[in-house]
Amino acid sequence: MPSILVVGAGVVGLTTAVELKSFYGDSVDVTIISKDLPGDDSVFYTSPKAGAHWISSNTKENKDWHLTTYKKLKELADIPESFVKPYPLYMGDIVPEGKEVPPFEEPWFKDVVEDYEFLGTDPKFQQVHNLYRLKSYTISTTFYLVYLLSQARKLGVNIQRHTIASLSDAEEYMLPSGSNPDIVVNCTGLQYNFLKDCHDPLLKPVRGHVLLIENNLPYQVTFEQPYLSTEDKEGEFLMLFPRPEGGSVLGGIYDRNFTPFDTSIGRAYVERLCKKASKHLPELDGELTIAKHTIGFRPERDGGARIEQDSEHYKIVHNYGNGNSGYIESWGCAASLVKLIDGLLFTRAKL
Repeated sequence: MPSILVVGAGVVGLTTAVELKSFYGDSVDVTIISKDLPGDDSVFYTSPKAGAHWISSNTKENKDWHLTTYKKLKELADIPESFVKPYPLYMGDIVPEGKEVPPFEEPWFKDVVEDYEFLGTDPKFQQVHNLYRLKSYTISTTFYLVYLLSQARKLGVNIQRHTIASLSDAEEYMLPSGSNPDIVVNCTGLQYNFLKDCHDPLLKPVRGHVLLIENNLPYQVTFEQPYLSTEDKEGEFLMLFPRPEGGSVLGGIYDRNFTPFDTSIGRAYVERLCKKASKHLPELDGELTIAKHTIGFRPERDGGARIEQDSEHYKIVHNYGNGNSGYIESWGCAASLVKLIDGLLFTRAKL
C-alpha cells in the first residue's frame, strides 16, 4: 500500500490529511507527524492563534482555493462539533471626515457567495463607506483543529507527536507499517525555514495581535483603513467576528516590522483598537471586556502558498505559505495537493 507522511498539524496539515484519506480511502496509508498538536500553545504553532473567518479580496492569488473552502465551510456549518457558524459579514473602508472616499471595487466573489448586497453606508457604522454585506463563516480555531484531528483519526490517519530537524529526516521516518513514506507532504508553515536543510526567501513572518473579548455582535466586520492616523501603525485595520461559543475576536494588524518574534502586548495598539471598535461599532455597548490577548506569526509567502514537488527531493511535495489565509484556503489547497500527488505517486505505481 502506498504511504504518505504529512509533516505538520496546523489547519493546512490536518485538512490535507483528511482530504487525502477521504479521497483515497484504504488504498493509501496516511500518517501525520508534528511537534505541535491541537491543544498546544507554542509560539510558532500558528493555527490556534488565528481568528478565524472566511474573507477574500481582489488582490488574492488562487481565488479558486477560497471558493472551494467557502463551499466546504457551508457544509461544516451543519455539524455542531466543527464550531463553524454562518454570520453576515460587513466589509468597508473607514474614511475620516474631510477625507475622500476611495473608489469602490466590486469584490470578485459577489456572484458566488450567498446574500451579497452593496450598501454604501449604514447608520450603525460611523464613518464607514464602500460598505457591502455577504454571508460568511467564523471558525473557533482550537475547537475546529480538534474536530479535524478527530476526523482524521476516524478515517484511519495515524497521528504521532514527533519533531524532525530536516525534511530528510521525514523521508527516512519509520512509519507504523515498518516502511519509509513514498511521499512526504511538507505542511510546516513558517517553521519550514527553521529546518536545517530548508530555506525559502519568499517566506516571511507577519506578526498578528487579536483580542478575545466577552462582548458580542450578531455579525462580523472587516473595515480597512486607507487613511492611518499619526498614532496608527502600518498594517492596522478593524475586524470583529463572534465565536460560536460566545465572545468575539477583535483585531487587527498585519505587522511586518517587529522585533523578531516578540510576543509582548503592545498597550498603545490595544488602546487604539478598543477605541476604534467603540467608535465604529457602537452596538457593542459599553466597555470592552478583554478575556485574552493572542499574538502569533503568519507564514506569509510572496506570490502565495507553495504547492509543488520539491526540485531536489522527488518524494517531497510542499503545501505551506498561506499567510493570513490558512483557514480560508485550506480545503482548496488540499484539493490541489491531492491532484498533484495522484500524478506523482499513483500514476507511477500503475507503470
